Amino acid sequence: MEIQKDLIFDVGMHIGQDTEFYLKQGYRVLAIEASPVLAEAGKQKFAREIAGGRLEILNVGIFETEGVADFWICEAVPEWNSFNREIASRDGYPHHAIPVPTMHFGSILKKYGVPYYLKVDIEGCDQLCLKDLPSFPRPPYLSIESECIGDRDVGTAEEGLEALQKLRDLGYRKFKLVHQETLVALSVPRSLEHRLDRWGQFLRSAPCRRLRGAGRLSRLLLQRERLARRLNWQFPLASTGPWGEDTPGKWLDYDKAAQVYCYYREQHFSHPSVRAYTFWCDWHAKMAS
Repeated sequence: MEIQKDLIFDVGMHIGQDTEFYLKQGYRVLAIEASPVLAEAGKQKFAREIAGGRLEILNVGIFETEGVADFWICEAVPEWNSFNREIASRDGYPHHAIPVPTMHFGSILKKYGVPYYLKVDIEGCDQLCLKDLPSFPRPPYLSIESECIGDRDVGTAEEGLEALQKLRDLGYRKFKLVHQETLVALSVPRSLEHRLDRWGQFLRSAPCRRLRGAGRLSRLLLQRERLARRLNWQFPLASTGPWGEDTPGKWLDYDKAAQVYCYYREQHFSHPSVRAYTFWCDWHAKMAS
């Protein structure tokens, strides 16, 4: 099976923010979304691209078994829809279960082929996609959530590193840990881009908002704004952001990536009021060049 260099998988389409970016880049997209409401909204939003054969939206959930399973809908934050009730019920939000059709990720790869980039963001089930990859050629580029847990889970750095270890075992050799709120690629010591972003955030803080020119300067410094200018695309907060060589920062080897993850995770959870699920970062990985 050959890798299809013009194809991207958007596993966890949600409202289509990432799908729209990939289409703008000229790629064909297979978008996978478990929620029937979001899948139908995507079909209406991208009707022209679907009719043109550039996009297919698959309304299924990636799950351990094929058939039908209960999928939990978070009524306040649809980004938290999940097969894991603990994720869908974060912060005590109302939620309910609906039956959705399910597939193994391997079945999808057999039918549609191997994409050039595989984006996975399916709230606690990302590693089900990794589980099926050994039987297929690996996508040259891949991204997954670094960790995804519920309110009552108590995660550890060792557990969180399992995702990185599985990527290494699959043959990926270069990694970036991208902070999803800022789209900064984390590093130790902080990169120039990271330091500039922190200055941009400071200029948007309450003490600086009324300073003349603070808003304009912050837009020049913030990573998300700089990426938007470079790639001619506004990345909404819930989007995965750039992928592959368009991601900011340097690619790290496994040991350095693990060090970076542990360092920033410890910093994040050094504040006692921080919720267990709020270390919001993605692993981006590429095969050795």
